[in-house]
Amino acid sequence: MSSRRGFLKAGTAGVLAGGLAARLPSGAAFAAEGAEPPEDSGAPERRILIKGGIVLSLDPTVGDFESADVLIEGKRILEIGPNLQASADVIDARGMIVMPGFITTHNHQYECLQRSIISDGLIIFAGEGGTWPEEAYGSVVQSIWTAGRLPNPAVAGTFIWDLGRPPYDPQDNYISELVASLNQLSQGITMGTDTSQASHSPEYTDAMIQALMDSGRRMVYDYSNGTNRGQSEYPGAIGNSKSGIGRLAKTYFSSKDQLVTLGFAGGPTEVFPGAGYTGWQLGRSFGALINNHNVGSPATAINAAADPRNGTDWSDVTFVHCTRWQDNAAGQISIDPVTSASKALDIWASRGAHVSVAPIIEMQMRHGMPATQLCLDHGILPSLSPDVETNMTTDPFSLMRGIFCQQRALANDLVFPISNPNHLPIPQLVTCRQVIEMCTIAGAAANRVLDKVGTLTPGKEADIVMLAAANHLGIAPINNVPGAIVTLMDTRNVRHVMVAGKIKVWNGNLVGWDVGRLAREITTARDRVLARIQGPALTGAIPAGNNSFNNPYRPSFFGSCCYKGQNTMSPDYVLRP
Repeated sequence: MSSRRGFLKAGTAGVLAGGLAARLPSGAAFAAEGAEPPEDSGAPERRILIKGGIVLSLDPTVGDFESADVLIEGKRILEIGPNLQASADVIDARGMIVMPGFITTHNHQYECLQRSIISDGLIIFAGEGGTWPEEAYGSVVQSIWTAGRLPNPAVAGTFIWDLGRPPYDPQDNYISELVASLNQLSQGITMGTDTSQASHSPEYTDAMIQALMDSGRRMVYDYSNGTNRGQSEYPGAIGNSKSGIGRLAKTYFSSKDQLVTLGFAGGPTEVFPGAGYTGWQLGRSFGALINNHNVGSPATAINAAADPRNGTDWSDVTFVHCTRWQDNAAGQISIDPVTSASKALDIWASRGAHVSVAPIIEMQMRHGMPATQLCLDHGILPSLSPDVETNMTTDPFSLMRGIFCQQRALANDLVFPISNPNHLPIPQLVTCRQVIEMCTIAGAAANRVLDKVGTLTPGKEADIVMLAAANHLGIAPINNVPGAIVTLMDTRNVRHVMVAGKIKVWNGNLVGWDVGRLAREITTARDRVLARIQGPALTGAIPAGNNSFNNPYRPSFFGSCCYKGQNTMSPDYVLRP
């Protein structure tokens, strides 16, 4: 495997130079607010004692404590309890909530340099009315910025504009993945799942994996396809360790005891025509967990169960979204048998599979109502997904608040007779603690690491976030710990973050990285990509979009990216004081 720091010669060396990956600063015997972090955290036999925090372990066998200590040795939690005594560097956690790091289960990290590019946009693709000039996820993100070509709706397989290459270079993938990972670390998300969708060639794939490893964050790399212009090696084949998923497994994922592990986006149907085996079988043959999209297609789960090649233990499978899986034409608002019925989720629950809900994205982008209530009705605690930064933040507090309010809004509205003329039964309301469990325990289970992380438990690895609470003006006084986290906090409350015992964020700042330089690098990458989009093309030129009246094309900077064309049946809103 190539050197992590010397991977890309063009465009990325500057990102990692100049102290970006510098060694942690010297430690202190007592690390209080404003002090330097303990030195060599995470090293074997190195002991750190987190002292006097409000400990939310989320492990019923350990319990929660108004004031307790967490002793860490190397990368593992050694002991949890009040008044621990140990020879160790001490982190003063008085006034902080000490809890497991947040875990999410689906994110397209290569899209990071496209942040908020279609903030008013929908998910629609070509064939759904999402053809250019309408600006939507399918046309802007997937066609222009990812594939470098716009389909011609009049003639299948042809293009009204074709750049002849993906607009990104491998180093653009790299900086996007790196910034996405480091930003989420600073938000307290110690683990995520990256669905790449930019594996245009082996070089693009390697760049993304290298960035994940360089970030020092715990991750699942969910190997996905890209735009194949004759250079893609996706997906690979069973028994082939020279290309595709087999090459990745051999090159990067030889050990299960590493921070970045392998996932696969291949589905439960034949992985390619004539293969004789499914995508799930291919992924499993190389030890990958399965992470698939599913929007509005419950038949996929039903058909997967009918194919014996997919087995009956689906505990290694996560489907993302699972919107519109209900059997009947009814809103997902009640525990009524009509509104809750879902053959697909019956199968899903019985086989131990997982669901990743992207609550704020699904509500904003028109995937359908987030399947929160359907999952709960079938005994599934969903994990949480930030999905795409092209439309919405990755902030875990926003994800938790989003799903908390979504489920409660729909359930609470049924209390009023005017909103519930058919007297549907009212579902139980989710609690703040259950929502935190979605963003920790359920995430760890979906990513197949619940034996390692997800709770604060002696023997597990120390993926820990410390949140400013009792001494924070926006939180004090604390009357309920889960409520403070879900209903009051934001990323400013994230003080310290550890991954496998190693301190990654200290006093709210990334350790060992020049954040200003990273911001400049990803902005430069965005400019490079946009210049290619605006440059010479093999076919045509991008005409003006419905909202971005620019030629050559560029994003709409101050106006709406995507408002016009979404709904031509209704007039614009006329706003008045």
